[in-house]
Amino acid sequence: MAELTGETVKKMAREIFDYDISEHDAHGVANMAGAMLTLARHLGALPLSGIGPAFGYANLISEAAHLNAKKV
Repeated sequence: MAELTGETVKKMAREIFDYDISEHDAHGVANMAGAMLTLARHLGALPLSGIGPAFGYANLISEAAHLNAKKV
């Protein structure tokens, strides 16, 4: 897989968001994105079948119950 560079991040920020980013920050963003992409390749190997989507109905109900329990 091709490596994401600071130069690419700068170009994307400018073209997509009309935002200028410093060389230093672009390099940091490229490093973080590269690390995340590397780790994302391993997601398929994790046993995630029992985990629902973060904003799925069951999780929202569970979080609401948790928040309501704190009010008492």
